[in-house]
Amino acid sequence: MMKSEMNSANRRSLAETLLIVVSGSLAVAVTLLAYIRSLDSRWTLAFVDMGFVGIMLLLFLYVYVGRKTHAASILLALGFTGAALISILLLGASEIFWAFPALMVAYFTLDARQATIITTGFVGCFLAIVWDDLSAAAVIKICLALVVTVLLANTFSLTNRRQLEELRHSIDVDPLTGVGNRRAQSNKLDTLAAIFRRNGSPASLLLIDIDHFKRINDTHGHITGDQVLIAIAALISRSTRATETLYRYGGEEFVLVAEHTSLAGALKLGEKVRSLIEHGKFIEGTPMTVSIGVAQLQPAEDREGWLGRADAALYRAKGDGRNRVIAATAPAASVTSLLTGTRSSNDDDVLPVCLSLKVGNATHPELYWRGSGSSTNLKNGSRH
Repeated sequence: MMKSEMNSANRRSLAETLLIVVSGSLAVAVTLLAYIRSLDSRWTLAFVDMGFVGIMLLLFLYVYVGRKTHAASILLALGFTGAALISILLLGASEIFWAFPALMVAYFTLDARQATIITTGFVGCFLAIVWDDLSAAAVIKICLALVVTVLLANTFSLTNRRQLEELRHSIDVDPLTGVGNRRAQSNKLDTLAAIFRRNGSPASLLLIDIDHFKRINDTHGHITGDQVLIAIAALISRSTRATETLYRYGGEEFVLVAEHTSLAGALKLGEKVRSLIEHGKFIEGTPMTVSIGVAQLQPAEDREGWLGRADAALYRAKGDGRNRVIAATAPAASVTSLLTGTRSSNDDDVLPVCLSLKVGNATHPELYWRGSGSSTNLKNGSRH
């Protein structure tokens, strides 16, 4: 798995590949052109060509080594259109054919707004250069050709980017419920883990499982079961903040990721979700409940360990009678610190000791945190 992730990280993006191929190809082609012009003793044009080749080689190395594309895309478009204008200035309007590939490169490598700005500037400079040398009819024909090229390139660019956005959206969204899918969830958890390692920003996840969902499918059919999944996903999504994102984990399980949220805050969120589902109306005469396992990201913990602790907490919630919120136990390193009385500088100020949450009239072990010589009951705020 680690090897696959490394290969994925080393794989070049489409933008990188396009910039490397275009800049490298232009460098080779214009080098040949510069050589031919030097044979004809057209030294000014040869030096201009070699200057352009130097820019393309720098762009090639910048993208190949640095793997940065935004600035390189702008420089490539500006360099190509600038070279086209210099050719027109030195050799006349007959060099206008360089404008068409230059403008196509702009629309392929930049967004439509940036490419349109470059195109407008190019047309203005072109008209200023050839206005006194061409007839009105020739200028109109050239401008019409440029306008048609720009319109087609702009249409293609906008269509391509819209389709790309739709594709990105479709591969990250669960088609049934409309919430994030497992792929998007994995990316989110990896991102939060990286942020936590950098600045220690807390993050928690809630693993939510619909109780007795198989019974709903068996009794009311799979279509009704799908409608229940859609309704529950919509209810949870409407009741969460912008920093709380819902994903479908699989089947009747969901993952709610809460950024900038400690375990105590995540438990309150879990109880809110549990209560919403318990009091919601989904199927007439059929009560609906959920069991929830909650885990806060810990130091040196990866996505699998984080999810695994939440899953273990969910398993305990199921075993304790369902319709409840259970906090995950601390990882082994934190438990060792608690038993030995030692803590690393990365440990939280408090550590969980006894894990469960009281629901309704049922009595279960309370959830306590221990820290600074005292413990806090998270249900009523009392300290012991």
